[in-house]
Amino acid sequence: MGSDGNQEFGKLRSMLWPIHNFELKKFLPMSFLMFFILFVYAAVRDLKDTFVQKYAVFGGTEMISALKLWFVFPSALIITMVFSSLLSKFGMKKTFYIVSSFFAAFFFIFAWFLFPNVSKIHMTAETMTDLRASWPGFFFYIIPCLGNWSYTMFFIIAETWGTLAVGSLFWYFANQITKKTEVKRFYALYSISDVGSYLSGFFIERLAKENGEIFNKNIRILIMIVSLLCLIVMFIYYYINHVVLSNPKLYNPSKVKPKKEKVKVGFLEGFRILVSSKYLFFIFVLTISYGICINLFEGVLKAHMQLITTSANELTASIGKISKFTAITTIVSAFLSVTTLRKFSWRTNTLITPVALLLLGLSFFGLMFYKNSGGTQFLGMGVPALALGVGLLVDAVAKGIKYCLFDTTKSMSFRPLDPDTQAQGQGAVEVLGGRGGKAGGAAITYILLNVISVGSKLLEHTNTLFILFVIILIAWIFSVIKLSVLYEEKQKQA
Repeated sequence: MGSDGNQEFGKLRSMLWPIHNFELKKFLPMSFLMFFILFVYAAVRDLKDTFVQKYAVFGGTEMISALKLWFVFPSALIITMVFSSLLSKFGMKKTFYIVSSFFAAFFFIFAWFLFPNVSKIHMTAETMTDLRASWPGFFFYIIPCLGNWSYTMFFIIAETWGTLAVGSLFWYFANQITKKTEVKRFYALYSISDVGSYLSGFFIERLAKENGEIFNKNIRILIMIVSLLCLIVMFIYYYINHVVLSNPKLYNPSKVKPKKEKVKVGFLEGFRILVSSKYLFFIFVLTISYGICINLFEGVLKAHMQLITTSANELTASIGKISKFTAITTIVSAFLSVTTLRKFSWRTNTLITPVALLLLGLSFFGLMFYKNSGGTQFLGMGVPALALGVGLLVDAVAKGIKYCLFDTTKSMSFRPLDPDTQAQGQGAVEVLGGRGGKAGGAAITYILLNVISVGSKLLEHTNTLFILFVIILIAWIFSVIKLSVLYEEKQKQA
């Protein structure tokens, strides 16, 4: 058997299903763990937008930038510190149960107590109107976030589940128990678990066929299911630890891939690290550019989606389609990326994401401009509906390619660096690039809506957002080209 465990497989199976039969006892539970985590994430991610755009008093797409910038971003920093503290104090097992229990409890409380009583516990429209009149315009869209506080909490918790459950709990655990010979084979196929996102989107679409109080009841049922799935996630984790890992054929600590110590980097230290290295700075530009571009694009898409949907269930059905499309493109991209990474250069593979987002994004914005100029029909279809369909497709394709190709090539770019620079660089890029990208996109929108034109609607700034979208994408592509030259030089020196 080769070092990667593929030698005894046929050529086709080594590409599509390089898993030994005895390894299924380990691979399948881990896949189901990822499946349920992604199902929960897709469900709450879709519902959080519905609450903000259709249920919140004085809510709408404009409220999302305020939420991401002033509530999600600082909460993510605090929660990351709390998670690290729990991990160092209690270890991985207890931390997993503590975190999962917290989410299960919140979703249960939201479904049974908060959501049915929002009219009693939220600020009234009159109170928010008075606050808007007395507070500076800077707070115009912050006030609805405070007034609709339970929806704000749900939004924060939904965003946090994606970061903690997928990014930390699952992959931290996978790195601990996956043998060196399993890494390449298992990790690539875990993307199949994105079927969980597809089924979540499908489930949400089905629930959204009803309207009014029946739809509200369906939302409560779905959130209760989500709470139950958090408990199932804990059960699967318990099963893997006490049954799967007790089998020496499936788990041997000496054969597990050593986990690299993650260097924690603060903002100021991260900034110093990035500006001191042209190589790391270009990686940072790649990372923050994606975050800003996808946020600017989704802002216009969600505002358009809100405008042309007449009810909460109709909007939710459209959001559910995004989860379905994203799951499909992620799975397809996972298999295609295996070939593209092997046949094409690092530069070509890294350029695919920004070029695809630029070309596809132009088609969406083109339809939006055509609609704004009075166009109603294009190729025999209504322009608003066509723009929505194209926008949903663009969003799904961009995310699918990003998860499977962009993230991979970004990780590859750190490999030629020495261990210390690699550890510090990854820490700096994660803090300033990853989180900064989301905050940066939100900050741009927030300034337009709360500073430059207080109380304006997001679609009024489509032209400005489009120009910024294109400029940042060009900077992204330019950075890829510059970085590829440095990357090839370092590869030769390694």
